[in-house]
Amino acid sequence: MSGEHPDAVPMERVVAIAHTSVYPAPISFASGASLTLGDTDEEYPGWIRTRTPDGNEGWAPASLIDVVGPGRGVARAAYTARELDTRVGDVLTVLRVLAGWAWVRDAGGKKGWVPMKTLAR
Repeated sequence: MSGEHPDAVPMERVVAIAHTSVYPAPISFASGASLTLGDTDEEYPGWIRTRTPDGNEGWAPASLIDVVGPGRGVARAAYTARELDTRVGDVLTVLRVLAGWAWVRDAGGKKGWVPMKTLAR
């Protein structure tokens, strides 16, 4: 998933607080993938700890997963947890917002997730 949503209207935002990813191997999965589900995120409601079929584990938006049993889910859509490292003053184009995070594109064309709270309005 590129993270882009067909109904989204891109908007520009300036980075107010730098963001550096702490996840060097972000999870990703295809639509229809079987997933193992864990705890929900208390800092960012709407996210759930997810293990992919290849054994990688990370956070995914709960809204993109159908729960099919205890600790089991199926992906409603493709997804990548790739985050974008940013610096204060960077101008980003917000392509999609999910549960407190924005899928953005920087001036160089790189895409990734950043916390909305790091962006100025």
